[in-house]
Amino acid sequence: MTGATQTSPTGPQAAPSVRQPTAQWAQGPAVPVVSVLISLALGAVFVLISGHNPIDAYAALLLGAFGSPYDISETLVIAVPLTLAGLSVAVAFRTGLFNIGAQGQLLVGALAAGAVGARFADLPGILLLPLTLAAGVLAGAGYGAIAGYLKATRGVNEVITTIMQNYIVVFVMHWLLQNGPMSAPNALGTPASAPIGAGAILPIVIPNEIVPLSRLHAGILLAIVAVVVFWFLLWRTSLGYELRAVGLGARAAAQAGIDPKRRMVLVMAIAGGFAGLAGMIQVSGVFHRVFDGFSAGFGFDAIAVALLGKNSPVGVALAGLLFAAFARGGTIMQSNASISSHLVEVVEAIVLFVIAAEAIVRAIADRRGTPAEALA
Repeated sequence: MTGATQTSPTGPQAAPSVRQPTAQWAQGPAVPVVSVLISLALGAVFVLISGHNPIDAYAALLLGAFGSPYDISETLVIAVPLTLAGLSVAVAFRTGLFNIGAQGQLLVGALAAGAVGARFADLPGILLLPLTLAAGVLAGAGYGAIAGYLKATRGVNEVITTIMQNYIVVFVMHWLLQNGPMSAPNALGTPASAPIGAGAILPIVIPNEIVPLSRLHAGILLAIVAVVVFWFLLWRTSLGYELRAVGLGARAAAQAGIDPKRRMVLVMAIAGGFAGLAGMIQVSGVFHRVFDGFSAGFGFDAIAVALLGKNSPVGVALAGLLFAAFARGGTIMQSNASISSHLVEVVEAIVLFVIAAEAIVRAIADRRGTPAEALA
């Protein structure tokens, strides 16, 4: 038997509105899904204008990213730093801060990991690998905390400071690798550091006997752990509740006994730690040394990853995988279908544009149901 109300110990309650699932969908996964679909559709228009077949283009893109075990492993290699840098941006967003400095924090983490891994190259792996990991994470955390401190104590806009920090580390990196103490002879044809010790190298998780030439390393396990830590920190600890409360309103959080300034410094350190881990993994898992330009702009793409993933752990992981598929598949699409890989950049830009126009997507659904609580 159905009715308009439900009984409870405190009295009758209204039955859940049938519109609530629609409202929750509009506020949750609808925006990323619709953003990607619209972007792919508009990308197909650009392919048609260029005189090519969109079906061939996207088929080549898909095959390039997931067409073989090797392609899948390469996509996952790219997804690891994208996901970690995305977590760096997302945790700051959750606290109401815009961490545009994930790229710089990633590079600082890589420099620290590369320096430690090369300086103590003779140490056994049981000591050197944790030492290298700690160096990358702590260096990124310290660099991120600078922007948080300036925001908390001087009110300096973190967007400006983190952008400037990106430029600072790029030029310091040039000096360190070209003429500074980290420079070393190499056959790369570009300024680079000495290789790290064998004990600092992350092992390959899929043997070459199973997937020939596989580069998929144990960094993917660290990335999975980082996603779990992100979820546990924000939704299963009092600190996470306080960080999200500051993000919803610093004044209200202060009235509730939470110190917003301390939380700002702490969350930027946490954000820098995630990005520093991404840099360390690129050094220990992929290149085994530091050289100019090795990060491929992961810290900047992380902003799009965090926005598309709606700053949630699963969402960021899926968005990181999607952007990694774009990056891997785009190169194969260009070689196999003769379609410029810049199409991928167009699609990514449209994704950001649609997310920025989230109100348009929400207007599609009737939002007369009660919105979910932000801290739930």
